[in-house]
Amino acid sequence: MTADSPKRKFKIAIVAGEKSGDELGGPLMENLKSAYPSIDFIGVGGEKMTSAGLVSQFDMNEIAVMGIIEPLLKLRKIIGLRKGLKNFILNERPDLFIGIDSPDFNLPIARLLKKKLNIKTVQYVSPSVWAWRKGRIKVMEKSVDSVLTIFPFEKSAYSGSNIKVSYVGHPLSYEISMTKEQIDNKISNSIALLPGSRRSEVLHIGDLMIKAARILKARNSKFEFFMPLSNKDHLNLFNEDLEEYINISYGDAQDVLKKVELSITTSGTATLESVLSFTPCLTVYKTNWLSYFLIKPLLNIDTISLPNLIMEKNFLPELLQGDVTIQNIVNSVQSILDGDRQSYEKKFLKIKESLMAGGAEKASNEILRLIN
Repeated sequence: MTADSPKRKFKIAIVAGEKSGDELGGPLMENLKSAYPSIDFIGVGGEKMTSAGLVSQFDMNEIAVMGIIEPLLKLRKIIGLRKGLKNFILNERPDLFIGIDSPDFNLPIARLLKKKLNIKTVQYVSPSVWAWRKGRIKVMEKSVDSVLTIFPFEKSAYSGSNIKVSYVGHPLSYEISMTKEQIDNKISNSIALLPGSRRSEVLHIGDLMIKAARILKARNSKFEFFMPLSNKDHLNLFNEDLEEYINISYGDAQDVLKKVELSITTSGTATLESVLSFTPCLTVYKTNWLSYFLIKPLLNIDTISLPNLIMEKNFLPELLQGDVTIQNIVNSVQSILDGDRQSYEKKFLKIKESLMAGGAEKASNEILRLIN
């Protein structure tokens, strides 16, 4: 990098399709701007990315769908939004494209920009090729120059590919910190209920969590439950009555996870937030039955929990699809309560250390190498 390189002007197109992608995009943009204050960002993002200087072309939630069936129900709208975004980015002629997660939405954009503008393209967060559809890597080779992975177990899936793969770690490992005092002084008999950030997740999991909490409360009257919802509108998705011992809050999942002793958490980033808060978690996942029927034969992993995948062992309980029952939730919670707390904490520390691989700063440096 030359002495006057920070004065160079760059335009970067960047697209995130859901909340977790927005949380990665914000710090990444800040780090890129630290190196090149004159960078202009165009594309799609949420609150964190708009705070970092992005004017989003449309509401990111319009494309925040999961599974197989849910995207099909919004397919026409999603295709229309992507077509409009492609045309906008082509007219803007950026120097680089960064797709953050949401590979089904972002990879076609990357492929078009490589073909039409001959620019470098980056996929920040690998598609789950390590879990299913490994054949996608051949398609990706025509779309992206570089993949930035956030978990240590992902890089091996790209063995033999011409895509440059860099493990940059997960920003949550830097964002979430716990003192010894915080770890030792969690609220006694406290359990967090995290039904997910998407409407579909809350619909599939929310009421089951409430019913399980009711049984646990009947067994131990000292239990206190905390449910940090990601959106106030999600409160309307429950059919079960929310009892007075379930403390509802909004947008403060990390704060809640830092103070509780245990969590029941929908599979995803929240499981990572839990263990980085030194809170053992039960991971649950349930989706549309047809989506699961179509996906299940393609899976090549034996575990769905991120903590278990990182440690390469099933040290925390997890329940998938038909196994997500009220009784199984109750039994799994009890198995955590009966576990060795010190053993959990040692594993959580190991996970944290393995994820501290540079984060947004390293991701920024890897991206800048492509445009220098």
